[in-house]
Amino acid sequence: MISENDVEKRLINKVKSLGGATFKFTSPSTKGVPDRIVIYDGTVAFVEVKRPGEKPRALQRYWVKELAHQNIKAAVVSTFEEVDSFIAEIIGGVD
Repeated sequence: MISENDVEKRLINKVKSLGGATFKFTSPSTKGVPDRIVIYDGTVAFVEVKRPGEKPRALQRYWVKELAHQNIKAAVVSTFEEVDSFIAEIIGGVD
């Protein structure tokens, strides 16, 4: 069974293999912010990581939408396939 940690490791390893970086993101004064900041080739994106089948909470959905509204790339990923799509579509990397 794939865990949230497995999905997060996939994201970290894929971004690192492309020469990018990921940082764990927490904001003590703001709940619901995405789990990871991804930096790749001048692009900064935020990623909320979930285990397969799990949906983001309302506050997490709010922050992903708010970041997108501010023209900041943001996504929710919960499977290896979603990580790969995020890399290909949002970051512009290759498999």
